[in-house]
Formats: sequence, structure tokens, C-alpha cells
Amino acid sequence: MARQAAFGRLIILPTLAILFIFRFLPMLQAIYLSFTRYDLVHAPRFIGVANFIDLMRDPLFLNAVRVSFTYVTCSVIPVLPLSLGLAILFNRSLVLKNMLRSAVFMPVVMPAVVMAVVWTFMYEQDGVINTILGWLNIDPVPWLRSSATALWAVILIGIWRATPYYMVIFLAGLQAIPGDYYAAARIDGANAWQVFRHITLPLIRPTTLLVIVMNVIVAIKVFAVPTIMTQGGPADSTRVLPLFIYQTAFEFFDMGHAAAMSVFLFAAVMAFSFIQVRIFTQREDSQ
Repeated sequence: MARQAAFGRLIILPTLAILFIFRFLPMLQAIYLSFTRYDLVHAPRFIGVANFIDLMRDPLFLNAVRVSFTYVTCSVIPVLPLSLGLAILFNRSLVLKNMLRSAVFMPVVMPAVVMAVVWTFMYEQDGVINTILGWLNIDPVPWLRSSATALWAVILIGIWRATPYYMVIFLAGLQAIPGDYYAAARIDGANAWQVFRHITLPLIRPTTLLVIVMNVIVAIKVFAVPTIMTQGGPADSTRVLPLFIYQTAFEFFDMGHAAAMSVFLFAAVMAFSFIQVRIFTQREDSQ
């Protein structure tokens, strides 16, 4: 047993080393740089919490937080019912179900860069979307050239791409529910809504927690789509926090503020995940 345990530890050592070098070490370095003034030329100079205080007074940072919050809220909330609805649909016997499921899943396997370029052409003045609106006698919309519509155009892409991915997770959760529960409910005379409310929803609560946490984490880290499509414009309307961190670090060469924003982003994700786990755990304990 001791030899097997030692052999097991030896096997995972390379993986742990990779995680430490490429994940935990940069994380610790970012935390250190958040307390310094560093411009990639001169040596880091410790300044305490000055970077965090500056962020609270920086209108560009506050705007990036607002944009990220809007993106996360408006892209995560619609994904939950859409992905769950598709999962319920594909959990039934359908004609050409596998083909339809593969077609719906296509946005997930499409590279983000390719997806952003394709949607940019679709959002053009004479693109596919405005052409369809023209058929309906609706004036063309300047999707990516107006601060009123640019963020919503990016949010639509996030919903379109995330929905099929979380559909698969919900589908796995639905298929793990024993069929005996549904059979017993039908014998008792429960209708479709009662079955969904009292059997399906409670039994997929762990899956729902996983989807919410994963969806928020992915949404709050969105970078490629707004960078390629709008570069944060127009008028900073699509400058999400990860994009602002990148610009601050590698365009403005202010690594201290960029690291402080990264720490803020990490803390926000951890706080949200902790709150969600606590809420779902309390609900489970109360039942």
C-alpha cells in the first residue's frame, strides 16, 4: 500500500508542477504586482493599496465594471431557460434527434475568432441581419457602430454560443433522473407542469448550480469577441473588464493597475461562486 501510494504521488507530480508554474505562480505574482507600480521597464516599486484606491476613483475602470456586469447579467439569465428548454426537448424521442442536436451544438465547437469575424460581417450595414430586417420593412440598425446597440450585439453572440453548451450539461442531469419518479407521478395524476416543478427542478438543482457558476465565470472572462468585433468601442460601450485589463497592461504599460484589476476580478468570481454554493446548500438543507 505504501509503495502504491508513493507511485501515485510520483505520477501526479508533473501535473502539480505544471499547475504550480503556469497557474499558481502567476497568480501569486499578480497579487504581488497589484501592490506595486510597474511599467515593464523599471523595477516594481511597492506602493501598498494605492492601486486599489485609484481604481475606485477611475471612471474608466468603473465603466468597465458596469459593462461587464451588464454583459454577465443579460447573457447568463436568458441562457438558463433556453438551455434547459432545449435539454428537455432533446431528452424526448424526436425524428433526427442526433442530427438536430449536432446542429444546435455547432456554435460551441466554432473557434471564438472565427465566430467573431462571421458575426461582424452579419452585423454590417448590408449584412444578413439588416437584410432580413429590410424584408420586414425595418430600417437597418448600426449594430456595432452605435453605443446603444453594440453591447447588445455582443451579448446576443454570448447567448447564442453558451446555450447549446449548457444544454448538454442539463441533458446529462435530466437523463440521470430515474424514470420511476415520472412513472409514479403519472400514476398519481400529476400533469406536465407539476412533474416539472416537483420532480425535474428539485432533482436538477446541483446541475443548475453548476451551470450558473460556470456560465458566470465564462461570461465574466469574455475577451475575444468584444476585442475582435469592437475593440471596446464605440465610446467604451463594449469595453469589458478583461479587455480593459489587457489594454492597461500591454497598451498603457501599467502592470500595477492591471494586476489590481485582475485581483478584483478574481475576488468577484470567488465571492459569487461562494454565495451561490451557500444559497443552494441552504435550500437543500431546508428541504
